[in-house]
Amino acid sequence: MCLPACWFEGILQKMIRKAVGMGLLDMFRKAPKKNAIDLLQQISKRAEDLTPEEQARSFVAIRRIDGALKSRDSRVIFGRRGTGKTHILSYMATAATSRGDFACLIDLRTLGSNNSIYSDFSLSPSTRATTLIRDLLSSIHDRILEIFTDPQSKLDDRRIPALLDRLQDCVRTVVVTETQETRGKLSQAEAARLQTGLEAKASLIGGNAKASMNTEITSGDSAEWETKITGKPRLSVNMGDAYTILNNISSVFPGRLLILLDEWSSLPEELQPYLADFIRRAILPIQNISMHIAAIEYRSRFRTDNANDRVGLELGSDIAADINLDDYFVYDVSPDVAVQFFGELLYKHLVAFAGDAGLAEDSAKAVIANIFSQDRVFAELVRASEGVARDFINILQLAAMRSDDSKITMNEVRTAAKDWFERDKQRNLDSRQNAQELLHWIRDEVIGEKKARAFLLNVSVSNQLIDFLFDERVLHIARRSYSAKDDPGVRYRVWKVDYGCYVDLINTVNNPTSFLSHGIIFSPDGDLTVPDDDYRAVRRAILDIAAFDKRASEAGQ
Repeated sequence: MCLPACWFEGILQKMIRKAVGMGLLDMFRKAPKKNAIDLLQQISKRAEDLTPEEQARSFVAIRRIDGALKSRDSRVIFGRRGTGKTHILSYMATAATSRGDFACLIDLRTLGSNNSIYSDFSLSPSTRATTLIRDLLSSIHDRILEIFTDPQSKLDDRRIPALLDRLQDCVRTVVVTETQETRGKLSQAEAARLQTGLEAKASLIGGNAKASMNTEITSGDSAEWETKITGKPRLSVNMGDAYTILNNISSVFPGRLLILLDEWSSLPEELQPYLADFIRRAILPIQNISMHIAAIEYRSRFRTDNANDRVGLELGSDIAADINLDDYFVYDVSPDVAVQFFGELLYKHLVAFAGDAGLAEDSAKAVIANIFSQDRVFAELVRASEGVARDFINILQLAAMRSDDSKITMNEVRTAAKDWFERDKQRNLDSRQNAQELLHWIRDEVIGEKKARAFLLNVSVSNQLIDFLFDERVLHIARRSYSAKDDPGVRYRVWKVDYGCYVDLINTVNNPTSFLSHGIIFSPDGDLTVPDDDYRAVRRAILDIAAFDKRASEAGQ
């Protein structure tokens, strides 16, 4: 029996519709959304490990500094390791691109690949700094070239290649081979003055330049003399040309150019003022360029004063320095602000790592409810992080590993905080015995005797060990300046001891029950409030660092 052709055509159409229908169903069938607790171990601890898209999606705007970051001002952004400096710069680069501006994000740890700025101490600091400046200019050159050659770039001005070639010529090799040969007779006193002048001239030339003088006594106090100055090739930077070329490059940009320097404090401290001086002279005067530098406060040296001049940047005058990430999220100062910020940080990071599948939880509140057994457990995690985002993520992931698939409890947060302190911070203290002794003494004086978690220190007191403990995130600044009303001429800085130093004392008789001395408390807006006997309460909270210095001195005798 023969079937009509229309029958086959009908069957074929049904098969096609079924296949197409299944394909459409598959197309619109989404993968199940991911749960927050399953993504905790995937959160990256370092911003440089994130893609630009992940950085943008996980960034949490800080209300108090967001406006400053959007301004055209050049600035230094301070913050210790892990506070979010790299994340801010990465976000600024992404935001600049999205609004039509251009960004050169440079990691200063990558400069000096030939090690001359670190290992060759036979070179003068100025010579090593010139190598550093050359590397910075080369990095700026490479970033602008990448922008220009990007197929999707809006930068298509044909003048760019010639200007980039001129930028490379700003750093050139100069051979110092100056020779002076003069014969004559002069007194020994005159010969000594000539020798001094030659040495000064060689020093002015720099590099490996050397001066030599040969004398031969002929009669009495007269001498015949011959001089010679020789030197090896050295680099020089023409700052005027660098300014002119960078200014010309920025003028052909259809938008603003941001130069973002990360890891400033990774540079040798003695070279930092020289690079800062180049920035002051060659980059900051350019109207269409904004410079942002991420640095660690006590590892940075932006200026040095010589006998007759200043080398470097003057913070606040040449460049703004109004953002310090160490000032914002200490729980004991502003608990509501800190909890809200870290809640958003956790939620946005989880959203970023959930990818296209999406996150099952639709808010920070829902994330906290599904991960932690109680809201106060999350608040304790925020307290333990002491305002440092990287510490927050590390403690969270350690606690999550202990809880397995269950919700994180208070005991797991405290145990994780202790583990993180011993694993990360205590290990760094082991290499500096006197700093560890100071920490033990503070723990005895503040936590042991006064049952407090913080102390006051006169702002005029400069102590390298205190700075070191702050840099290692063992001490934290709760308030940079406070003045007691009964002693208004004296200002104090409020220091807080790290959570890891006293977590094992919680639930014991030695638990620090107050923030400062009893009677002094922080108000919700972060200000100090004190009782009527104001100065007596303040004196009880002051740390007598001189007593430790005296004890250490006596122990060393």
